[in-house]
This record gives sequence, C-alpha cells and structure tokens, in this order.
Amino acid sequence: MVERVAVTGIGAVSALGQSANATFEAIVAGERGFRPLTLFDALDARARLAAEVRGLEIADVAPRGEAGHFSRTDALALAAAREALGAATVPASRFGVSLGGTSGAMLEAERELLAGPLDRIEPVRAASLVSQPLDLTTQRVARALGGARRRATVCAACSSSALAIAEGLSWLERGDVDVVLAGGADGLCRLTFFGFDALGALDPAPCRPFDVSRHGLGLGEGAAFLRLERESDARARGAEILAFLSGSATGAEAHHITHPEPSGALAAELLTRALGAAGLEPSELDYVNAHGTGTQQNDAMEGRALHTALGLHAKRVLVSSTKAQHGHTLGAAAALEAVVTVLALARGQAPATAGLERPEDATLGHVIGAARRVPLRSAASCSFGFGGTGAVLLFERADAPARERALTPRERVVVTGFSACGPFGELTPEDPERAFEPRRAPFVPTLESSALATLDPERSRRFDGTAAVVTHLAERALRRAELGASGVAVAAGTAFGAVERTVRFMLRVGERGVRRANPAEFPHLVASAASGNASVYLGLSGAAFSVPGGAAAAEAALSAAIAWLANGDARAVVAGAAAAFDAVIAALLAEPVADGASDRSEGGGFIVVETDSGARTRGARAHAEIEGPWPLELDGVFPAPPPRRAERALVIASPRARSAAAALASSAWAACELRPLRGTGAHEAESGVAFAVAAALVARRMFEEVLVVASSAHAAWATLFRAVEGPS
Repeated sequence: MVERVAVTGIGAVSALGQSANATFEAIVAGERGFRPLTLFDALDARARLAAEVRGLEIADVAPRGEAGHFSRTDALALAAAREALGAATVPASRFGVSLGGTSGAMLEAERELLAGPLDRIEPVRAASLVSQPLDLTTQRVARALGGARRRATVCAACSSSALAIAEGLSWLERGDVDVVLAGGADGLCRLTFFGFDALGALDPAPCRPFDVSRHGLGLGEGAAFLRLERESDARARGAEILAFLSGSATGAEAHHITHPEPSGALAAELLTRALGAAGLEPSELDYVNAHGTGTQQNDAMEGRALHTALGLHAKRVLVSSTKAQHGHTLGAAAALEAVVTVLALARGQAPATAGLERPEDATLGHVIGAARRVPLRSAASCSFGFGGTGAVLLFERADAPARERALTPRERVVVTGFSACGPFGELTPEDPERAFEPRRAPFVPTLESSALATLDPERSRRFDGTAAVVTHLAERALRRAELGASGVAVAAGTAFGAVERTVRFMLRVGERGVRRANPAEFPHLVASAASGNASVYLGLSGAAFSVPGGAAAAEAALSAAIAWLANGDARAVVAGAAAAFDAVIAALLAEPVADGASDRSEGGGFIVVETDSGARTRGARAHAEIEGPWPLELDGVFPAPPPRRAERALVIASPRARSAAAALASSAWAACELRPLRGTGAHEAESGVAFAVAAALVARRMFEEVLVVASSAHAAWATLFRAVEGPS
C-alpha cells in the first residue's frame, strides 16, 4: 500500500500578506492586492497595476552577510520556505527542496540592461543574467535551511511550481527523502510585465476571471511552499496534518506556445487522472481552485474542461480563481494556489472570485460575491502555462479516510534512444568516440542553422537556436527509440536561457517603448520556451519543462525524468540538455585558447528513458540501463556501486568536472579509464552529449559500464550506464 503524503506546513508571501494565514484571511475578506506599480517605471505600457508585495526588505530575510547577493525572488522564496518548514529541523541527508519559477533574479539584471547607451549589446551589462541563473534561488533556500540531499528547479511557465510539487511527491513516494519543501517563487520584473503587455494580455483594471467583461490577466509576485512528509512520519512526531496531497497529474496540449487548445481536452484529462490517482470520483470533489487567468481563451477553455471532467457534478462543485486578488504570480502561481486550497479544506471556506459579476458560463458552480462556508472533502488546484503544459494537484481534508493504493514496484530505467551533436558533428552509433577527439579547427557557430534545416521552416520560424537544437535532437532520439509522441514528456536542461535574445528584447523596449515591442518575441524568452516549442512541434503529450542546472543541467533533467516515470505521468521521457551559441554568454564566459580562438562552443544530447517493463511491452531495444543520477556534494561518499570489471568500465568527465573528479579519486572507479570530453568545447550541455555517448558505447558493448561525472557551481553528479542483462 502506498503511504499517504501529508501537508504539515505551509508558507506564503503575496501582495495580500507576508504569511499564509494573512494571505488567506485577506482572500476570504475579499481584499485585492492590485496597486499602481512602484518597483520600476511602467514606461508606455497600457497596464499600470500589479499585485506587488509591499514592505519586503531583503536584509530582513537573507542570512547574515548575504543580503547584497540576494535577489527579490530569493528573499520571497526564503521567507515562504521558513514559514512552511517551521521550527522543526530536518537532517540534510533526508531533506529535499523542489522549486518552480520563471524569472529568478531578472529584476536585478534588467537594471543593468537598461542603463547607458542602447545602440549595442554590452556583455558586462548582462553579467547578472549569467551570474544569477534560475536555479540559484533553490540553492540559496536549501543552504539557508541547512542543506538538502535532493534539490530541483523546474520551469514550465505558469505551471512550474505544480510540477515542482509533483516531483517532490515522487521523491517521498520513492523513499528518496523524508521531508520535502516544494513550491515556487517569482518576483515581478520588467521582462514579464512588458512582455505580457506587448501581447495585449494585461487588463488595465484589476482582472475579472470568468466574467463576460474580462479583458486579461493581472500580474503579481510572491512565493509559497508546502512541507510534505509521509503520514507515518508526521503522526510519529505529533505534527498537525493540514491536508493530504493525494494525487497529481501533468501533461501537455502540444497545441501552441501561448494559446490554449480550445476544447479543454487536456485540462479535463488531467483533472480526471488526478482524481483517479487519489482514488476519488467526481462526486467526491467539492472545490476547484481554477487557473482562471482572466484571459478570453484560457477561461473559456477551462470552463469546457470542468464540464467534461465533472459531468453532472459541474454545477455542484464550487469553482473560483484567487488570481483576481493576489495576481498571476507566474512560476509561483500553482504553489500559492495550492496553499489557498489547503487552507480552504482545513477551514471549510471556499473563496469567491473577486470581480466576477456575470459569469460567461452560469452552469458552473462559481463562487460569487463572498467566500462560502461549507465542509469540503477534497479540492483540486489547476495550473496551465505557456507551451501547453498543465498540472492538477488533488488535496483531501486531514480527516479523509485512507484508501488502499497499490505500490508500484521500483523499476530499472532503460535508454531506448539517443542523439547528440556538437563541433564533432552528429553522433553516430558507429563512431561515438569522436566526442573525445580534440577540436582541430577554429569553432564556427553553425548548430542553429543546421538544426533548423532539418525542421519544417513554417512551424519553426520563431525558434531560437536552443529550441531548434532541442527539437532536432529530441526528434532524432525518439526516432531511434521507434517511439510515438503519445505520453512522452520532454525535460530539457538549461543553464541561462535565451540571454542574447532577452537582452535584445529589453534594449528595444528601452529604446522604442513597450508598445513597439514585438509581441511574438516574448513567449520565446521564457526559460521553458525550448521544451515547449519542442513539445508543440513534435506533438508530445507528456509534460514539457525546462530544468535549470548550470553545467549539470542534463543530470537535473534526467533526475526529473526519472521522477516522471516513477509517478506514472509519462510512459517515456526524452531528457538531456542543449546549448546553442549565444554571443552574450560567449563574451562573458569565454576563455582564450591557442591561436586567439575562444573555448566557447555549442552542442547537446538527449536520451529517451523508459521503464524496463514499458520498453519490453512495446518490444523496444534497451541500449543501456541507468542508475542515478546521484548527487555527490553533500557528504563526500561516492554513491555509485563499484564497477564489475575495471578493465571493461569507462568514466566520462566534462572538462570542468573538478569536484566530481575529486570524489571519483577516492572511489573504486579511480582504477578505471578516465576520458574527458574534448570534442565538445565549452558549453553547459556537455553532460547531455556525454549521456548519448555513454548509451552508444554501452549499446555497442565497447564497455560494459560507463560512468558520467559532472560538476556545476553548486552540485556534482554521477550517472551510471550499464549493459542490459536479463529482466529486472
């Protein structure tokens, strides 16, 4: 029987209050957090209102001596995380932090971008885009709380923190950790405010979700976390259980990068699947905290989805959107609304949708006017984002009866497809060792054009280099796996996102104004744009998300992929990392080498991973099985099992894997041959290439085992590829 996961702590910071209780009390009182924007000049934007968090002082939140390095998003996240964790301490070895977000330290980076002359890109002005990557908030929260065995950062636009919570749920169900802080954080910034304004998606007045007169969304900022632990652990320490997180479901529409698929078929499917995961019927659902952005297309789609999923119960189930009060907090939205949903269950109060007077669909159970006091047995929190990825979290009241759920046995994970490219060309199964050969010619960026040449020019016309490479490599890997798109997720590791493209967008806004910004450009600047574009192009119906992780981005993506296989949300995941050439990053990070050239390069690699039983059921060839990825940085113990035969084992290391190599030196793997990747040059997707090379080497039985080691600024990882031998 699968043990239930309890919510034993909550924390939130929003425009309505700097605690979860203050936020919820303001919501049920009908307060709205929209005020004239003060964080930055709105220039000529049509909208002037936002739901800002007032009175937040970074120095009051950041650890001693670190306030000068903390971003606004960091401070929001740490404040909410501390409240959710409470006074209880957790050993770092049994603790996990999973965070969703989209903007990170963008507010601070923009100040430099818009300073000084605007006629050219000055890399030094973009330095903070590189020095404060999106996953840095997760690292700072984990470090401030005493360290964590598992750390994950997820970007899937507006559903980011729902996916982070789902990943944390998987860690607990698999026994990886005992306590998880899962949530999200996003501070307001010019990029998102001006981008949504350019799209015409912002309502100049406070937004009115589901109303016939709605004109768009209202942006906000904030952070929220749930403390999650297994029920037996919570009861053993006498903790108050606020609710149970009984189920989740994720997936993608594969329809359009911004516009929702009109029928709401995916949203309906996710709500149905989340209910099924919890062992519930629609008749047992009492409340839905809807995504409810206030845009014409989203609200209409969501209404249709609720009718499809709930059928005869659509009028009975209470529905509201609290974005009309705390604003759309983007990457933090799902976590903040999950906290509201937990408190709605605990207190028996269903919030109303502020500003809703005339529902477009009066046949739904909209809560209008004032919060309603009513016993709630279970509730769903729904989230949908750019790129089409959606998620539903299903919560039950603390006194809900336990239901038996079969324990899915832990299965080995196998590789059924792989693809990689770089300065060495396209990886071929016949010659995987080219990636080890030193580069002989000066590097010339060609990857974007060569990847785009393989794609339909009309459907990929707005792709940047990274989106093109992710799509190209994912398509090749899936073809090698002989796998269709249904139920396949994509997890794309990233380090910095589209820096050069973001810089150009911000310079144009500063020079010409918001109203002359290209509205089609903004959706492709979101950190999850590459995975979203690949999902839409390839028709993948599993979740599409990006995983920030610096030079270990591929390991972070693979770790998330394994969680998705374990929780049953995907039958296969194409996971890896890609880095197309970016002039700003190259100017900031390049180091000189011989003949005046720089070491910056480009490339990427993806592998298709499935459960062993899933691959066998469809008759697929398993090229290798995977163990890991294991984090190395916490206790110095090398977690990979020793090689069976040192002479038949290989270690692949990226040129910058210094801390991983140090851990390797004191392990049984020190006796094995070590080969650094030399043909890739310097880029943050080196591990993605290494994964594909390792799978190819094992598939050809050139080695029985290949260990890939990598390091980022904050973590070191080891991942084992092993020859497949018989059933698991």
